[in-house]
Amino acid sequence: MTLAWPRVAGPRVDARDKATGATRYSADVEPEGALHAAVVRSTVPHAEVLAVDASAALAIRGVTAVVTASDLERRFGDELCGRRVRDMPLLARDKVRFSGEGIAVVLATTRQVAEDAAALVVVEYRELTPVLDASAALGPGSPRVHEAPWRYDGAVVDKSHPPNLQSELVEGDPAAVDEVLGRAAHVVTRTYRTPAGHQGYLEPQCWTASPRPGGRVALLGTVKAPYRLREQTAKTLGLALEAVEVEPVPLGGDFGGKGGVVDPTLCAALALWADRPVRLALRAGEDLSATDARHPSVIAVSVGCDADGTLLALRVDAVFDGGAYAAVKPIPSANLHGMAECALGYRLEAFSVRSAIAYTTTLPKGHMRAPGAPQAAFAIESALDELAAAAGVSPVELRRRSVLSGGDRDAYGHVWDEARGAETLDAALAAAVSAADAAADAAPRPEDRERSGRRRPAPSGWRRGRGVALYARPTAPPATTSLRLAPGDDGRFVVELPFPETGTGSHSVVRDELAAALGVDPERVEVRQVSTGLLPYDPGVGASRVTVGLTAAVHQLVSRWWESGGAEAVTVETGPGTERPALSYCAQVADVAVDPETGQVLVSSVVTAADVASVLRPRSHRMQIDGGTVMGYGFACLEDLLESDGQVWAPNLAELRLPTAADVPFLRTVLVEGGQGVGPANVKAVGELTNVPTAAAIANAVAEATGRRVRQLPLTAERVFWALQGETGDEVRGEPGDQVRREARGEEGPA
Repeated sequence: MTLAWPRVAGPRVDARDKATGATRYSADVEPEGALHAAVVRSTVPHAEVLAVDASAALAIRGVTAVVTASDLERRFGDELCGRRVRDMPLLARDKVRFSGEGIAVVLATTRQVAEDAAALVVVEYRELTPVLDASAALGPGSPRVHEAPWRYDGAVVDKSHPPNLQSELVEGDPAAVDEVLGRAAHVVTRTYRTPAGHQGYLEPQCWTASPRPGGRVALLGTVKAPYRLREQTAKTLGLALEAVEVEPVPLGGDFGGKGGVVDPTLCAALALWADRPVRLALRAGEDLSATDARHPSVIAVSVGCDADGTLLALRVDAVFDGGAYAAVKPIPSANLHGMAECALGYRLEAFSVRSAIAYTTTLPKGHMRAPGAPQAAFAIESALDELAAAAGVSPVELRRRSVLSGGDRDAYGHVWDEARGAETLDAALAAAVSAADAAADAAPRPEDRERSGRRRPAPSGWRRGRGVALYARPTAPPATTSLRLAPGDDGRFVVELPFPETGTGSHSVVRDELAAALGVDPERVEVRQVSTGLLPYDPGVGASRVTVGLTAAVHQLVSRWWESGGAEAVTVETGPGTERPALSYCAQVADVAVDPETGQVLVSSVVTAADVASVLRPRSHRMQIDGGTVMGYGFACLEDLLESDGQVWAPNLAELRLPTAADVPFLRTVLVEGGQGVGPANVKAVGELTNVPTAAAIANAVAEATGRRVRQLPLTAERVFWALQGETGDEVRGEPGDQVRREARGEEGPA
């Protein structure tokens, strides 16, 4: 283990242009003669659309058309959109299912004219009973959001399921869990809740579509998976695959939110319908209230241990609010893989997981950094602290006794060659001592190169607490991708790749690894993202697969280059890898202070220990760790779209409180190095690792500080205040947090 960052890499390939403002994002592109689109959106969550009166809008100078679903259907048919389940129309057809759903589009010569005209379109509704509670939606007697969801292309439900079920994922053996919990010495059963959230990228979604000869269309905009978008757009509009080309553009952030298909496909349809370029740029408020959001959850956890505090069995039953459409979820189950893997980190005799996602008449829910895992970790890791209190053991010791080691079989039956849960946990606890001391010291110190955030001393009289949480995640073998290497001018090299730079430094990884393999200076390698017409395929950015897939592809590309003699361009299309996955652990220790008078929570520091293999670009790696921790802090303490009555009540960045620089606590990172990674570069995923356990660590620290457990996020001052008054939460028995503190300081705690 080391606290140093072992490698030095050159500047990122996109650094200078982004720092100087030269980078052209999608909103900076406006073709000559383009029409601007403004969407007329539903103001109610559930209703029949009786009439659309566009006469006032059409009377405005500069308005060229007001387009409705019937206009598009006459041209393109009635195919629906979806990444896996095709259940969402481009514009509402006779019925709206969430407030914010598009009903019509105004096309005009300027954006301002289009938006002014859209405000004049009058929609007549017959309101229907909204479906706003996910658990009630799955019960008998609930109004139907969709009449027959099992009939949709790609549906993962059938007629025998509850009518509002979007998807259901079941893992493990419930009967075995019942048997093991029945003989456990200690069992706790608790329910935890998390709200809707947003990915929080700063660049609102924006699209430009341009018609091409022969009924073809070119799309440019905010997409992380260009090839999948090409497939979806072609299918929805009844076009040949080669008739759709997705052009390259940098992304201003993603975190799972730039994978949608409805808005870009709508933009393409409008361009073909109008036979002119069309630009569809969302305002920030539209992005927050009309694109896909993080799933709210209600998660029931039952977990038991023996008399010594060794875990025996775990049951997790989760209900997620999936919103009005399943269209934005990409995986085959149309569920959340973070829930499927939620029992991964511990040895268990038995486990069962059920994850049900319900249709409701709310904003459609999609993917956000480690989909489902932050919600699951908050619930399970909070329940483990509650179990430790019931068993009278330290929360640290309860975890240490049951985390996986090399050669262990996990709850799913997989044997891991390497599993470093205890090492990662101990590294976090050891570093928490100096982090706590440093957080109280106002003077900067030389070793702070390994730290971020500002020191935040707590006022006198505030109650202090420390909490710990763990997360385990597999790094999968390399996925399919493609690359091209061509000779450039003056002995330079040009590498073409098929996916955008989302801000993580992936393009720089390609340059650095390729330069090292070729034995040349990185400055001699130029990286270009190309359109979907120029390379075979790529599944897109996501699932922590990019670095693993890229390094494997670079390895093959260089081999092909030398085999060909290096005189002409060579292309590789890699197949899916077959090697065994690697397991990564993340352990976090949070120190908090709570004002007993107001309930205000101050997170003074978060220590993160990350189980890693090779680190290719230390600064980018550190950025992922710090950024993930800050996102986890926002999930824990600040972020809530405030969905109520079918409306989003936080439709701007004033109401939706994302962490700012002033909010960020003191951060310390420990790399538990030397791990067994995946691929020729021996790497482990880190992008969706450190955002997951943060909320649980902070919640556990608040419980230790206050003696009260708050089981609903975010941990607002109001919730903590009322918990202190005894109106919510349960009193925490014993003093397990004191045991955590003693162990972190190297003192001996109780067995």
